[in-house]
Amino acid sequence: MARMFTPRYFRPKFVFFVGFIIIPAILVLRLLVSFFQALDYILYPGFKHQEVNQPVFILSNPRSGSTFLHRMLEKDQQFTYLSLWQSLFNSVTIYKLVALINRIDMSIGDPLGKIVDILDNHFFKGWDGLHKAGLRYSEEDEFLFVSSFLAPGLILFFPYLHEVAEIFSIDKLPEQVRKKIIKNFRLSVQRHVYASGGQTFLAKNAVAGGRLGLYQEAFPDMRAIYIHSDILKSIASSLSVFSKPWSFHSPACYQRKYESISVIEMVRTNHQGIISHRLNFTPENAVDIIYDKLVTDPQTTVESIYQHFSLSMDDEYKASLQQDSIAAKSYKSVHVYKVEDYGFTSEEIEQYIANQSAEEQVFEEKYHMLE
Repeated sequence: MARMFTPRYFRPKFVFFVGFIIIPAILVLRLLVSFFQALDYILYPGFKHQEVNQPVFILSNPRSGSTFLHRMLEKDQQFTYLSLWQSLFNSVTIYKLVALINRIDMSIGDPLGKIVDILDNHFFKGWDGLHKAGLRYSEEDEFLFVSSFLAPGLILFFPYLHEVAEIFSIDKLPEQVRKKIIKNFRLSVQRHVYASGGQTFLAKNAVAGGRLGLYQEAFPDMRAIYIHSDILKSIASSLSVFSKPWSFHSPACYQRKYESISVIEMVRTNHQGIISHRLNFTPENAVDIIYDKLVTDPQTTVESIYQHFSLSMDDEYKASLQQDSIAAKSYKSVHVYKVEDYGFTSEEIEQYIANQSAEEQVFEEKYHMLE
């Protein structure tokens, strides 16, 4: 945060927007949620004993189909998942309050719901070309880590985040710190599953490669779906998405190569983290799918996931899956992303990614043997 006040980055707009709006908002949110989480222990103490059996996590490079797959799977009633507001307000007490308010609101014509729709259309309009976003739409579990400032997604506000490498690889934090994070993450998921009725927890994240060790320690029986994709395309698309806010709050950084390294390092760290931890899964608890196969034949891909994990598929969900598959085949992306637009060549990116440690190279060799 102090980096905002250095000569390279100090701009009134940047300091005001990030320093006096975003950061205080995160801290106030943290205080508010902490208060209601404390109430959970009094009002709903049963959440502490909620079992979370074989949660399913979708892992991928950024911009590689994780949202597309998640939004097909989330329609299956055997899963429960985080909407954006639930990830921001992770408390059983808040869940119950929102449910009560929603029932009252619906009985009088849904005025609050209409206000939420207006806010979503205003604040999330810029995401429409990427994926539909809003408080009531499903979202990544990334926001469970934002309040502790340990989320790679904060790169949206801090264009120099690669200078704080621990955020990309919190698995490497001291053991005492890791234990606290693991405990908080487990409790967060328990709260959600308890409040939602006990279904199988479904999550997705495209930047969690640096904390998969924490995930596995929190839930040793977790199941993982890894989407294989072209990392160069992922980097080009990520540069477009994650640097877009910079053009608003710190335009001097937009399309500047040094800051863009933050995005590239985030994707590289995520990619390598998935590779290294992929070997820690038992064969029955992990499945690999190909991005191109997912987008060209989503129904067959989803059916293969269910078969691998021995999951049941009822008739209602089969019909939903068929409809999603038909819709997906008619979709054509209008976006073309190139790393050259950000001052890089493909050769530069490939060389940067290739600069792996000896440990990473061994993991990657073993990983390709699985393929």
